[in-house]
Amino acid sequence: MKNKRLLLFAELALVIAGVFVFRGLWMLLDLAACMHTPLALWLSLLLGTVVTIWALRCLLKHEDK
Repeated sequence: MKNKRLLLFAELALVIAGVFVFRGLWMLLDLAACMHTPLALWLSLLLGTVVTIWALRCLLKHEDK
């Protein structure tokens, strides 16, 4: 029972920490003047899409095993 509580606490901490990392990265990118151009916005959208598709394929491949 103690291990399950520790695991739950660790998962909760990971989610909360992920929010802070996401917010920090967002704010840093917002400070960069080069990220305010249409080209940079399209490239970040494309990069995010490619990484998302790659990660989902890896997860689905791992799930099949």
